[in-house]
Amino acid sequence: MLLSKNTFPLYTRESPPKLFSKNIFSSRFDKYKIVPSFKNEKRSMKNITCLSSFFSSPNDQHFSLKAFTNAPSIIMDDEKEIISQKANNGIGIVEFFEGKNILVTGGTGFLAKALIEKMLRTTPKINKIYILIRAKDKGAAFNRLKSEIIESKLFKCLEEMHGEYYKPFILNKLIPIVGNIYEPNLGMDIITAQQITQQIDLIIDSAANTTFDERYDFALDANVNGPYQLVMFAKKCKNLKLLMHYSTAYVNGEREGLILEKPFTMGESITKEKITTISSFTNFPSLHVDNEMDLVSKLKNNITNNIGLEQIMKNLGVERAKLYGWPDTYTFTKAIGEMMINSMRHEIPILILRPSIITSSYKEPFPGWIQGYRVIDPSIFLYGKGELPAVYCDQDTLMDVIPVDLVVNATMAAIAKHGYLQSPQLNVYHLATTFVNPLAIHQIFDYCYEYFTLFPLVNSKGDKIEVKEMKYFDKISDFSNYIWEVLSKQHKVQDLSEKELLKIHMRFKRKVEFLNNFSMLYEPYGFYRGRFHTGNMRNLMEEMSEEERKNFEIDASNINWKDYLTGIHISGVRKHVFEGKKLCI
Repeated sequence: MLLSKNTFPLYTRESPPKLFSKNIFSSRFDKYKIVPSFKNEKRSMKNITCLSSFFSSPNDQHFSLKAFTNAPSIIMDDEKEIISQKANNGIGIVEFFEGKNILVTGGTGFLAKALIEKMLRTTPKINKIYILIRAKDKGAAFNRLKSEIIESKLFKCLEEMHGEYYKPFILNKLIPIVGNIYEPNLGMDIITAQQITQQIDLIIDSAANTTFDERYDFALDANVNGPYQLVMFAKKCKNLKLLMHYSTAYVNGEREGLILEKPFTMGESITKEKITTISSFTNFPSLHVDNEMDLVSKLKNNITNNIGLEQIMKNLGVERAKLYGWPDTYTFTKAIGEMMINSMRHEIPILILRPSIITSSYKEPFPGWIQGYRVIDPSIFLYGKGELPAVYCDQDTLMDVIPVDLVVNATMAAIAKHGYLQSPQLNVYHLATTFVNPLAIHQIFDYCYEYFTLFPLVNSKGDKIEVKEMKYFDKISDFSNYIWEVLSKQHKVQDLSEKELLKIHMRFKRKVEFLNNFSMLYEPYGFYRGRFHTGNMRNLMEEMSEEERKNFEIDASNINWKDYLTGIHISGVRKHVFEGKKLCI
């Protein structure tokens, strides 16, 4: 690939420094027994801030409301009875977080940082938030906490709320912990690990490697070994009420149609599902983490030097992913990570949240905040710079995006709900928008055309870049030919020497190769045929009080995508990602 590591992540998380060893896994995983345990407490909401309105029924041309409401739910009948008893008071989100001690991994990343800000702003009576940070010592960890979180623009609203007491407040709440999620005891020293296991009420896991085409060994270390080490640590926590793990909606791989909120179990795969559907008598190898680790270990042992190792590992990840029914290494290893958690959780209450493509904030703490280049942004800004005149995709494919503040609100509501119940089961939520508010690829670029026509970027000479309406191709060869055609028209090649023509030809070739590689990386998402069912998110909204629905808005049906993209998101990326950087070509 021509793309560099972590250039186009789904959402930013901390990446692992090294590969795990085979010995840290067990080939036998714990079983668990469901023993419902509930707490019925009367709670009331406190006023926090006013946001938006209620959830409306989905208006969808492919799936009926009946199909939506009749889909299976993971919630147990006795849980529903307790939920109905609490309906008038809502979930009790603010009250749940009061006095809680929380361990957060990946805390300096995009999503976790937004979650930390919201928790501090809306639940100030939270006790401590321990943030696992990779650093050489406590001083270095504190410096990262200060520069990447406390002094972040994201926290300016919180700073305005507390004024001169902001730093004492936040330093009292946020505790940096030197560690590494990919090591036993999460890389903590023995004393710290013992203290944390005695104090923690909740674990929020937001650490992962999100590069689509990452080396297979690195991706396994981050997205499989990381969850393994985390669950092992969670089993030592005496007062743990819930472990929440962020995955991705696209962990569903090549599944098509309506995709339900089902957990993965070790051994299953998307390919196996498809083959079994066609013929129950056809056998397909089961997917097991031990086998994948053995494969990586043997391959690395057979390579006498590191020459070409990186590309070999990248190719291996893609090959294994596609064999089992996933489009890329990222979603494949995230699925194995979910299998790992499910296999060894025993009686730990687990909540897996699967956001789709996370974008800039819709409203909170202010519109347009974003950290890093997200999935849709490279295409948007290549188009705005005049470097992407066409897209390899089905223009009617739905691109499922969700603003980060809606993900954060759903996270807090779901954590509170299942944290109160403390039922030793695994619950899966799709945090997605396509089912209630679909957005097609051609709509995104129509809105981008309007935006860049009104607010054009400039080239290196200071001239405004004129964009044209996007072209769409469903064959990569047609896409490549069109790019060659556009490049030829943009550059005059008459009356040039043979040497100059050769230089231009090589430049064109590199450009086309880059855009081909870029397009192939995004091909699975440009032709995606799945739609994520969000029944658990809908149930969550119904259980929230009116005040909670306002203060923890999760209703995506009211978002006007044109207004959001042209008035909030693109401007937000320009401000928070490219501020002080040149956008010219």
